[in-house]
Amino acid sequence: MTKKYTLKRDVYLSWEILGSDAFKELSSSAICVLLRFLQKRTWHKKRGRGKPIFNNEGLSFTYAEAAYLGVRNTTFYEAIKQLIRVGLLDLQHQGGAFGRDFSRYAISERWRDYGTANFRRVEKKRSLQRGMDVRSNMSRKNKNSYGKP
Repeated sequence: MTKKYTLKRDVYLSWEILGSDAFKELSSSAICVLLRFLQKRTWHKKRGRGKPIFNNEGLSFTYAEAAYLGVRNTTFYEAIKQLIRVGLLDLQHQGGAFGRDFSRYAISERWRDYGTANFRRVEKKRSLQRGMDVRSNMSRKNKNSYGKP
């Protein structure tokens, strides 16, 4: 299992992102998650001496992979929300709670406008309808069990 999530790719993080207001807002867990997303990008070289062109779309990062890297589920969810909120990540496809449907993300350029009037705010939506998550179900069971002997 240890080799399943091993990536032998370097991470490129531009000085612009490092100095941005969006990056300064990130928690340490969100920075770790961002670095992993940047490591997952594929790239190809331009002809000649040009910079490589990165494929920033269709990136997946599952909860199982986050757990392997030592990031707990709640921390991972909050890190993803934070990366989307500050404009470093965009959600391309919201995965479901069942089986093999997982979320896919894209590295975004919205962070460039973070903190300005031009910034387009995006929030990560819940994958489950309100009241259908585990905590709501536990709460309903506790409320129903109080009146029983």
